[in-house]
Amino acid sequence: MRRVRAFIAFAAVAGGFLISSCDKHSIDVPQSNDPVFKASGTIDSDEFTLVAGDDNAFMFTSMKTENNVSVFSGELSNGDLSIEMDIYDGLLDIPNHSVINSLPSQHTFSRMLTSPIAVLSKDAFPNADVINYVSWIVDGGAPVLNNLEITEPGKYQVCAEIVFWDGSSNTLCSDLVLGYKRHANFHIKHFLNQSGSLTAYVDDPQVAIERIRWYMDNEFVSEDSQLLFSELSQDNHILRAEVLFENGVKRSKNMIVDGSLNGKFIDDLTFFETGTLALINRDFNIRIKLKENGTVYSSDIINNSLNTVSFDDISYYGTDANGNDVYKLRAHINASVNDIQGVNGSRELSFDTTFGIAIPSN
Repeated sequence: MRRVRAFIAFAAVAGGFLISSCDKHSIDVPQSNDPVFKASGTIDSDEFTLVAGDDNAFMFTSMKTENNVSVFSGELSNGDLSIEMDIYDGLLDIPNHSVINSLPSQHTFSRMLTSPIAVLSKDAFPNADVINYVSWIVDGGAPVLNNLEITEPGKYQVCAEIVFWDGSSNTLCSDLVLGYKRHANFHIKHFLNQSGSLTAYVDDPQVAIERIRWYMDNEFVSEDSQLLFSELSQDNHILRAEVLFENGVKRSKNMIVDGSLNGKFIDDLTFFETGTLALINRDFNIRIKLKENGTVYSSDIINNSLNTVSFDDISYYGTDANGNDVYKLRAHINASVNDIQGVNGSRELSFDTTFGIAIPSN
């Protein structure tokens, strides 16, 4: 039996010591007589035990961001052996949601994708026949011409600079939620007649609406359910609808209206959210990493569809050095993990744990 007794460091909380930071700096602390965090089980057929509070092992917590989504993380490590648990955020379309109150008791493992989650294509626009080319920019990155693939779930700012057949151009930016559940949705529909009278409305809202705010060229114009705007000039105009739903979802969508009626409008880019792979759900998914003798194994590069993480108890523990709330999770975990370098194959993990996770206060 492999017996690893461990130290844990806490930041100004009773009952032990906890470290929380992105760089995971450790501090020297006296040996704990009342270990709080631990993991005990098997790696393949080898038994292991990590007890926080003994033999130079620590419980670390940290906040990460992956593709603009928060990841709540903890790691129990003695340097040679460590177990890391990452919990992806969820409810991305509900501002200021309570993470700790939203965590399910059963969690699904995240999985790296082998196909694009979304393909941004010039040909997907309904007026593609009047578009010369599209320059895509995602999260301020380098422009990509006409077709761009997004390969990971996340929340992205996507900008499309569109050059039309006559050489004129315009740019539209939208926030796309890909690979996470959308708890309400809608589309902007509009009609513009020859006299410049615009009618716009929210189509297929799916959930009851509490409030709509309409903006034209960044100027607030109405809170009516249907926007009526007369004498629109023949220029291009940015039409935006900010919608608050009764279930707490808040989303803003915008499009470019072509006042000249020459077909040079740009539909709201969030229609790219509805592709096949874009409908996967990573809300509150789990990722487990094993680090052993310098080799890193991860659960997201191997099939864990038959494995689950069960939370038996979640209780408040204290605050860490960064002021984040720390929660103590009791869980049972069965997971397959694979060497991220593809050299040492896979390992099977089965263990019970009491783990520390840092989650920011709302």
